[in-house]
Amino acid sequence: MSESVEDLDYDCIYNMFLTKIILKNLASIPDRQRVLRWTRKLTTCNRTLEERKLRNDFMYYLTLNVQSGELRPPFTEDPPAGPLPAMAQLLPGGAEATAEALEMEAKRGCWGEDVDGASGERPMLVRMSPDGGAFLAAQPIPKCGAFCYLAVVSNKKDE
Repeated sequence: MSESVEDLDYDCIYNMFLTKIILKNLASIPDRQRVLRWTRKLTTCNRTLEERKLRNDFMYYLTLNVQSGELRPPFTEDPPAGPLPAMAQLLPGGAEATAEALEMEAKRGCWGEDVDGASGERPMLVRMSPDGGAFLAAQPIPKCGAFCYLAVVSNKKDE
């Protein structure tokens, strides 16, 4: 699925907005200044579609770091002067960690195969569904808004 330039730009602006709102989660003034340098750098990364996707990956992880109240690599350093390197090169563990995460995600599958780590059970909606959640897994998930599913069923009358 290819994303449009408008969608990618919207996602970036939204994450920047969130980051600016929660910037107070960072106690350190130098960390706050570093986050602002990163956001300024990321606003300039919009030449190609691939660069926009990479920018959004960086912006997403920057937002998560600020939300947690602690910066982690690569955000513990100032942004690079040139173009953004691939995300896998900057994250701890490098490309091996990213490949491992993608492999785990592929094995996980859709709703019917997901397992709740806390209880070891599938979600109730999947357990109660006659098709094991296959219908829900095939439905599109909106980028903005909510996904709502309503089912009306009745039991057969015993005569």
